[in-house]
Amino acid sequence: MLFSVIVAHYENASYLPDLVRSMQAQTYTDWELIIVDDHSREDPLPWLECFLSDQRIIFKRHSKHLGAASAFRTATEYSKGELIGMLGADDALAPQALERMVQVHLANPSASMANSACYRCDESLQIVEIYRHYRPLLPGEALIRNMCIGSFAVFKRVCYDQTEGFDPFFRRALDHDIYLKLDEVGKLVYVEEPLYLYRTNIKGISQFSNGMLAAQYSLLARYNAFQRRLGTSKENLTPSEAKQILKTWYLREMLQARMAGDANRVQSLSWKGFCRIPSIIFARDFWSHLSHSFFHRGGIK
Repeated sequence: MLFSVIVAHYENASYLPDLVRSMQAQTYTDWELIIVDDHSREDPLPWLECFLSDQRIIFKRHSKHLGAASAFRTATEYSKGELIGMLGADDALAPQALERMVQVHLANPSASMANSACYRCDESLQIVEIYRHYRPLLPGEALIRNMCIGSFAVFKRVCYDQTEGFDPFFRRALDHDIYLKLDEVGKLVYVEEPLYLYRTNIKGISQFSNGMLAAQYSLLARYNAFQRRLGTSKENLTPSEAKQILKTWYLREMLQARMAGDANRVQSLSWKGFCRIPSIIFARDFWSHLSHSFFHRGGIK
């Protein structure tokens, strides 16, 4: 069984050798590694040249900067494996990660995705502790209400193909968006064994100053899932819960705009009518207009 590991890279070239070495140290050897560079200013190839003789390593590059979700989507399109695992460009895997995930998926044919516990590491990739934020879902608990799972995330291609895939709109929290989509087409499995090395890195897509932006995108991923699940039997938010998600998003955006003294953005937010979160926002055409105009033109980058 071919195992594809996909990487979205942007401005993290110095960390790539650790990532590649962790792949070459895997106990499971039937793998391919697809790295897509999202038009970094620094050419990552000098950091990879010594590894590219390994035919299992594939490097592609976007002609312009499109965001991490687009890079993961491109990597998935180039991949050929039955299983696909997501790996951050500044992170790495434990040696048994692929082997363990193959075993889990074979033992759980109805699972769309398996996630594992992970180690939190310092910037040198030295293990500090088990990352306590991640845990399995409790009985009766819904992912749409509690995004408690994380890396190492591995999904079946056949299940991914039943979803709309990685959405280029999500510049952050793209993992939450795809997790919720995969939750809609199969069972989720959690592996208690730490298989992933998560590097603390000031440039991390969801760390430090990027944390609030990632949290905002996560709210939008949950709201999109609410919209998709209307009229289905899949566990969903109530309308009041969905309304509260948008209210939280709006209040955070308005607070940040006011703190930044951005009068134009404050006016734009108010013009969209988010002050009272009117019922019209539950219409799909309104949400589509919002996400494809305001967010793409000066809202969320």
